Amino acid sequence: MAKGTTAAQAGERILYEIVSTVGSSLELGEVLDAVVRLLSDASAVHACFVYLIEGDRLVLRAASEPYSGLAGEIVLDKGEGIAWWAVEHGEPAFTQNAVDDPRNKFVPELEEEKFQSLLSVPVSGRDTDVIGAITMHTEAPREFTAEEVELLASTASLVAGAIENARLYEETRQRVGELEHLTELAETLARAQQLAEVLPAVAEHTRQLLRSSSCHVYLLDGGSEELRLRASAPAREETRPAIRLSELGPEIARSGRSASVTVPIVADDELLGLITAEGTSEVDLARAAANQTAVAIKKVELIERLTEKNLIKDFFEQLAGGNVLGAVEGRAARLGCDLDRKYLVVEVAPPEEAIEKAIASTTPGSLFDHRDDSSRALLRVPLVGEAALVERIQAVHAESGSDVSIGISNACIGAASFQAGFEEAGHALLGSVIRGTPGVMTYEELGPYKYLLRMSLDSTVRDSQRDLVAKIADYDRQRQTSLLRTLEEFLRRRGNISATAEALYVHPNTLRQRLRRIQQLSGLDLRKEDWLLIEIAVKMVKLQEALGRSEPT
Repeated sequence: MAKGTTAAQAGERILYEIVSTVGSSLELGEVLDAVVRLLSDASAVHACFVYLIEGDRLVLRAASEPYSGLAGEIVLDKGEGIAWWAVEHGEPAFTQNAVDDPRNKFVPELEEEKFQSLLSVPVSGRDTDVIGAITMHTEAPREFTAEEVELLASTASLVAGAIENARLYEETRQRVGELEHLTELAETLARAQQLAEVLPAVAEHTRQLLRSSSCHVYLLDGGSEELRLRASAPAREETRPAIRLSELGPEIARSGRSASVTVPIVADDELLGLITAEGTSEVDLARAAANQTAVAIKKVELIERLTEKNLIKDFFEQLAGGNVLGAVEGRAARLGCDLDRKYLVVEVAPPEEAIEKAIASTTPGSLFDHRDDSSRALLRVPLVGEAALVERIQAVHAESGSDVSIGISNACIGAASFQAGFEEAGHALLGSVIRGTPGVMTYEELGPYKYLLRMSLDSTVRDSQRDLVAKIADYDRQRQTSLLRTLEEFLRRRGNISATAEALYVHPNTLRQRLRRIQQLSGLDLRKEDWLLIEIAVKMVKLQEALGRSEPT
């Protein structure tokens, strides 16, 4: 009776110590190590092991000396060993002849060939699901008493609570850590101004967030169908330098030692890149990191576009103003513009993005400056020459069916030549407006307007011929007639009635009536007047109209 009482008291003492141990820490490793030591001492066994279910395997998480160093290394696949038998049947498993027991599996690292008796008890959680097993080994054959089995079962119940509490604590701590990493990633990406800052930060923070062995960031190469490696963590981790789009499959998230995750970086249904991580299966966290990365990439792209836009605008203003000293060469180099090569200056009004993109696609290395009322461009002349480039622009305009007008300068070489080039493009654009029909006009096609546009249009300069021609323009505006065009065409055809009528698509008699009406309105006598002066006056009036100037009074 006394012996039974002593055993019961010893068992209560052990349970009390285990309860104290379980309640002393939320660190699962510390709790399991202490439980193993207490059980080994209390039961006088040679070895004590605690296995926990992780996926479809039992993983050794705590062991008595000298096997403690194997924790996390020993794994029993489903159905292997007496521990799995206890787990699957939900009851203690015992053998006094481990060598011949078919349920047993010998693990060389644990020297189990030395043990004869084995006792394994399942560890059940609060919801009765088995979450692991506690196993005790002795070298000599031994029959465990009912009190020892009961002590081990009670211990298993206490350990189950400790495991669940520790896992809940670890999960909470892990979630807090994930939020901290996501916050750090967001703050880092918010501060970043360049992709050179963004991508290494994404790789490192994502690796920490996913607790992965490595992380790699790929971005889509716009010039090909490939995703190219842009950043890795650790920095020197070797991986594939490129992934073809045709090789991409669905997201991968596998459990086990070979787990890996691959998630796309997408913004507004546009694939920007890819994040891959080895040694993790945290797909949702990887998606969160990828979403933040997509926003950061778009932000950086916007900053770069605005920066480039301002840089181009300043560069164009500097060239157009003739200020070719100072930073112009540096700006040209940064924009990839070789001022020693041949360029055409082009001005498009009103600005139209489709036209600009079509022109840019035909002339790689060109620059565009977008303004409210027009767009200006420096088009690099290809090897085939200026005429071929002009033909391409004309073809683009014709295919677009657009109402825009395009003015093209003569070729510019050297920074000092671009001031004249911008002026020529502006004059050619105005010439297209004077012509009355939208289209493409080169500076050389301006004819006499090349000189008239450079003359002063000050209304205080008196010109009798211009005043007379202005009366005809006034009459046309009021009556919706075309007498000024008739006069211009008559002068261009050197007074040839047949040629002029044919050009205007009217009968010769109709033309004669118009000429008489012109003489009556303006007082111009085409039989006596100097035709050259009248032709210049016509062009001056048309130029005034195109420029929006008021006619002389």
